[in-house]
Amino acid sequence: MAEFVSSFITGFQSVIEQDLTKRFKNLKIINLYDGLVHYRFDGDSRELDKIIYFNNTFFVLKTMKGKGLSFPSLVGSVCSGKNYFLVNKGSFRVRFQNENQFAKVDKNLTRRAEDYVLQNSKLKLDRLSPTNEVWFSIRREGFAFCGELISKREFTEKNLNKGELRPEIAYLICCFADIQASDTILEPFCGYGSIPVQLAKKFRFEKLYVSDLDSERATQTAARKQLSAPNIECCAADATVLSHIADKSINLVITDPPWGYFEELPDIEGFYKKMFASFDRVLTQDGRMVILSARKEELERTAAAAGFKIQNSLHTLVNGKKAGVYQLTR
Repeated sequence: MAEFVSSFITGFQSVIEQDLTKRFKNLKIINLYDGLVHYRFDGDSRELDKIIYFNNTFFVLKTMKGKGLSFPSLVGSVCSGKNYFLVNKGSFRVRFQNENQFAKVDKNLTRRAEDYVLQNSKLKLDRLSPTNEVWFSIRREGFAFCGELISKREFTEKNLNKGELRPEIAYLICCFADIQASDTILEPFCGYGSIPVQLAKKFRFEKLYVSDLDSERATQTAARKQLSAPNIECCAADATVLSHIADKSINLVITDPPWGYFEELPDIEGFYKKMFASFDRVLTQDGRMVILSARKEELERTAAAAGFKIQNSLHTLVNGKKAGVYQLTR
C-alpha cells in the first residue's frame, strides 16, 4: 500500500482521525500529529484531492523517526535506495522545511537531492516555476519525511469575505458535533453560510433552521443552491430572541457567534449571556451545542453561569487568532 502525508489545520487531529477511518476503509493511519497525518492508502490518489481539510498532500518517498534528525541524514537516507515517483512527468524543484518553515541548506546538499530525482524519474529540473515539488521536511515531534507534493489547497482567506469562516473549518466543526439523522439543528449566526452549506452537503438531519440578524446576509445565504431542500428554513432573526423557534424544539446548536473583533460589541460577555439564555429556551432537555469562539475565557464564563457544562473542546487558529471549539450540554 502506498504511503502519504497530508497537512491540516491545527487542533483537529482527533476529529480528522475519526472522519478518515469512517470514510475510507482502505486507509490506515500510521502516525498522527498536530496538523499532520501519515497514512497508507490503497486507492486512487485522486480521491485524496477531495478531502476538504487537507492542505498539502505528499506521496511518501521516505520517512524517518528519532531524535536529532537533520537534512543531511534525511537526504542521505533517500539517496541510499531507489524510489518510484507517483507524478513522473513535467518539471520539479526540491524544498526543505524545518518545523513548518522553509529552510536554506548547503548548495551541495540541494544538488545531491536534485541529482537523485533526475536519476530516478523522468522529471526535469526547474527551480523557478516547476510543475512538481519534492519536499524534505523535519518536524519537532521527531518525524521527518521526503515526499512528492501531489496536491495543494489553493483556497485561502483571500477567497473569502471578511470574517467568513473557511469551509474546511465549518466541515470539521460539524464533524465534531456528531450529528444524528434525527437532529433538529439551529445555526443562528449563519453569516455567509459556511456552516449551513457544509451541513446540507455532507450530513443528514431532520430539520435545519438558519438565521442571521443581518437581513442581507440571511437573504444571500437562503439563496445558496445547497440550502434549497424543504427541511431547511432560512430567515433574518435575532439570536438572542429566536422568536421563530419554539421552546424545547432544538436538539443541536452549531454556530460561530460574533467575537467582537469584526463587530461593534463592547460588552461581549453581556452578549454571550443573552445568547445562552436564548439557547436555553429552545434546546431540548438533552440538547447540545457546538460553538466556535476566539473569546474563549468570556464564553467559558458565561456558559458556566448559564448552567452549561463543557463536555469536550479543541483549540485551533482561525484568521490568525487562537480559538476554541466547545461541545456544551446542560
